[in-house]
Amino acid sequence: MNFAKGLLESRNVTYKKHLHKLAKPLPLETPTMIELGPEMKLRVTLFDANHCIGAVMFLIEGDGKAILYTGDIRAETWWVNSLVQNPVLLPYASGIRRLDCMYLDTTFATKSAPYREFPSKAEGIRELLQKVEEYPEDTIFYFHAWTFGYENAWIALATSIGTQIHLDSYRSRIYGSLSTLNRDQLRESGLNVQGENRYLRDHGIEIREAPALCGFRNGNHIQRGCLTSNPNTRIHSCERGMGCPVIDHDSKAQVVHIIPIVSRSNNIEIAELGAGGGHGDLDQKGELETSNRADVGRLMELCTSKIEDAELLSKVMALLQQALNEDNNKIELDMDLQKDSQDSEDGLSLQSLVSVLSTHATEPVPPDEKQNRIIRFPYSRHSSYSELCELVQAFKPKDVFPCTVDESTWTPSMGMQSLFGQFCSESIFRHDREMMKIYEYRQSREKRSPERIEMNTPEKGYTPSPITSKRRRIEMADEELDASFVTPAQSTNQISCIKSRKIVDIEVSANSSLQPLQETDTDIIEKGPCRPLLPPHGTSINSHPSESSVSNSEPSRKDRNLSKSRRSNRNLAYEAALGIEMTWADFGGLGCTKDEREKGEEVEL
Repeated sequence: MNFAKGLLESRNVTYKKHLHKLAKPLPLETPTMIELGPEMKLRVTLFDANHCIGAVMFLIEGDGKAILYTGDIRAETWWVNSLVQNPVLLPYASGIRRLDCMYLDTTFATKSAPYREFPSKAEGIRELLQKVEEYPEDTIFYFHAWTFGYENAWIALATSIGTQIHLDSYRSRIYGSLSTLNRDQLRESGLNVQGENRYLRDHGIEIREAPALCGFRNGNHIQRGCLTSNPNTRIHSCERGMGCPVIDHDSKAQVVHIIPIVSRSNNIEIAELGAGGGHGDLDQKGELETSNRADVGRLMELCTSKIEDAELLSKVMALLQQALNEDNNKIELDMDLQKDSQDSEDGLSLQSLVSVLSTHATEPVPPDEKQNRIIRFPYSRHSSYSELCELVQAFKPKDVFPCTVDESTWTPSMGMQSLFGQFCSESIFRHDREMMKIYEYRQSREKRSPERIEMNTPEKGYTPSPITSKRRRIEMADEELDASFVTPAQSTNQISCIKSRKIVDIEVSANSSLQPLQETDTDIIEKGPCRPLLPPHGTSINSHPSESSVSNSEPSRKDRNLSKSRRSNRNLAYEAALGIEMTWADFGGLGCTKDEREKGEEVEL
């Protein structure tokens, strides 16, 4: 927010033209030498990945080695067959050479039933067209294309019905940039865009799908593609909230929604939402930055002076205050800002921002989408497990490395050897070795169960209570405390409570009595999340909170609460940490038990 100019400095995150000098397009299936430095060259070949427009695989060769980096792929049988026949990949598919490693799209790499087999894209499109044919000829359809990759379904649907597909201005610009047509020719084709891609035209680069999507020059006239900016059509794939007179005003839920899914399993539909890239590749996001609290305060003052409706002002103030309280540094404004700024590079006036905030604060709840009739059809942009096996088997690489992995849930059954080992020419599996280290460490932490500690060391002023058969457990979170416990049968050992860089040593004698070292016993309770390891001398811990006591000679709970100020801080803090009789709340929260002299002498860790 530029208050000096009275403008909201709107920024659109786009491809920067200065990157033309660095990012250069390469033709498909054409080996290209790339010089990385003196006497350091690589040969790179691109292959279509059957994922979405522009998605490719990289074959990288150099220094006697070769790797195939797939990225996101859909390894359908026909696609794998086309790869093994490609003259560049033929030596690796025939066994004359071997890939040293294949970096594989493992989005759905699992042997579980839902992801073993997917219908092909062709089968999914056939199902879609059959369902669409069942509706009357005047039915309007809304195709949910939240990301790239559904272009073939667009083309097939538009061709089958004989109508174009409406896109909003933002998506029109994205797909219009694939074409070598100039701005006037694109508008003649039906796409009302403000710019054109001269770079493609000047360099003679043709995008294979561009003519079918955006149109092309046929003699002295322009042949239209399947995409249009005109909303007067039967198929829409525009972004809702951008002012489409059809989709945004479907109050009677008459539009039929078309939603792609990954597959079906036991009558359960598997959605692709978020797989391999997240939601919203084709969606714009309007965000108001609120990291500068002073600017937000000035904006609140501006809203106070401009908004006369007290109720509306209260809602806008609540919206701004919520953003400050949550420290998320932004307010989601959906498409309100884009509707005002997408056709202009100039900043919006702050008055316009106040209007947008007012609209956003009072916007009604959108109608329930379930009220509309829905067509779902399988159309996965990623490979099933069986398809990945077919691809790996076709090339028999020495090693397989996953492009997607979740370290927190990884198990050996998810390893590359378990999934693809039988199709590899060697047993290297570097990634599995690294993951096994993480897996074994995670397993050791999970198996480290809380132990039972018996404490019955006499101390002046305390009478030991008998140890019952039921004993209360002292639970310590792994991230808070790392301790190794010993059994009574063991000889004298040490238990170490590690908190930051401070180590508290406690000796454990063979008779199971725990003797804290005198010079460190006051350091057992520290300010922070670490829970105390040992109780005060002579304290016994029983099995259940209701059975927890020190001895029969100890004061009652009421007396203990009344006299807690006369007891040692160490004893009180320990019992509060374990929840015996009292908790930290009784003392106003977790605090430091050291006296003022010790605090002054405390060194910084």
